[in-house]
Amino acid sequence: MTCRRCNGLMVQERYDDLGLGSAGYETSGWRCLNCGAIVDASIATHHHSTHKTEPNQLLKQRLKKLVKIP
Repeated sequence: MTCRRCNGLMVQERYDDLGLGSAGYETSGWRCLNCGAIVDASIATHHHSTHKTEPNQLLKQRLKKLVKIP
């Protein structure tokens, strides 16, 4: 797997779920060896839900509303 930020190598790691206290639960995720970016299931879901349109398309939509281009 490659990093979306820097195209570096991602490795799978296990992280303690601190939200559950000392119950000993772990969650798995991916960490980039180059830039240190971490991606787990909740981060990937949030990223997918907030980036549905490309930035250029979003900018064009906003400009059309402001300038009213036909």
